[in-house]
Amino acid sequence: MLYQLQKLSSEEQTSVKRSPIWVTLLVACADFDIQEKEIDRAKEIIHIRSYALQSDLKNLYEELDADIEQEIDQALAAIPAGGKDRIQYLEEKISELNSIFSKLDSTFYKQLYTSLKSLAVAVAQSDGGLFGIGRISDEEERYISLPMLKKP
Repeated sequence: MLYQLQKLSSEEQTSVKRSPIWVTLLVACADFDIQEKEIDRAKEIIHIRSYALQSDLKNLYEELDADIEQEIDQALAAIPAGGKDRIQYLEEKISELNSIFSKLDSTFYKQLYTSLKSLAVAVAQSDGGLFGIGRISDEEERYISLPMLKKP
């Protein structure tokens, strides 16, 4: 278990650990069509962060990277089939973090928030566009700032 999450209940720990997956799926589902490129980009970023980060988040990404395929499969199985229902479900899952943030060390909270936002942008940029123009769709643009999360 990550020492930063020791104060949390097991449900809260799971929410924090799965938050990169939920953010990935929110952005990928924003245009109601999950592209494999988006999922692959998220896996790549999670893997890179599992060894390249010099912050407390490194352990979170290491744990997630070890079971990434299974975590994504479980998350995909849990989300509703309908486009708008998916978005609403994912927004609710990500919003759960707001009540958890106050229980976390402020440095870890800020790092997690920043990391999730940068992951959202990277997933959005992974698909679409022509020669790098218009890579982020209007639907994705609405979610990459993660408006459902409280800013640290």
